[in-house]
Amino acid sequence: MHDLNTRMDRRRAVIALGTLLIGGPAFAHTSAELANRVGPNGGRMRATPMLHLELVATEDGLVLYVYDHDDRPVSTRGASGRATVLLGAERTDIRLEPTGTHALRGSGRLVADPKLRVAVSVTLAGGKPQQERFEPFQPSTAARKK
Repeated sequence: MHDLNTRMDRRRAVIALGTLLIGGPAFAHTSAELANRVGPNGGRMRATPMLHLELVATEDGLVLYVYDHDDRPVSTRGASGRATVLLGAERTDIRLEPTGTHALRGSGRLVADPKLRVAVSVTLAGGKPQQERFEPFQPSTAARKK
């Protein structure tokens, strides 16, 4: 009887492990998977453990759109954020404030340069900060037209 229980426990462990290994990646995207994907607003996409982020360059700054991992808009009411723009030794911090239903906007001068990097941090109401880097940050053609 002991051998039967041990075999059943092993079988359950193998099934559980297989489920995690096969099914786990289907539940979330990584930034590498989203790196070449253009978002619904023409910006570049990245993933944090809790969110998908779309960063769009505008004529006067940045807009960060916030989605869940199923790409459904997430409310930014009561959220805060910041973007750190890096170009060589120059560093510019841009405060991001809620705008619309699922976005944060910040004003600041951006220079089109292939070495431009942007690190963003967003904290939803009652949540923990979510951070991601857009390296290099290459605004899409659609984003520049906005």
